[in-house]
Amino acid sequence: MTTALGLIGIALFIAGVISLAAGITYLTVRLSPSPGSKKKPKPETTA
Repeated sequence: MTTALGLIGIALFIAGVISLAAGITYLTVRLSPSPGSKKKPKPETTA
């Protein structure tokens, strides 16, 4: 019985770590600026 509870505990721990990593990755992607959002400098005209 103890072995079964230990295996269930390890499975829950692994699922928790993967969920935490996925959540942190999601937040990082949502909060970081997208590459296309940078303002491009206007080319100077020489007239």
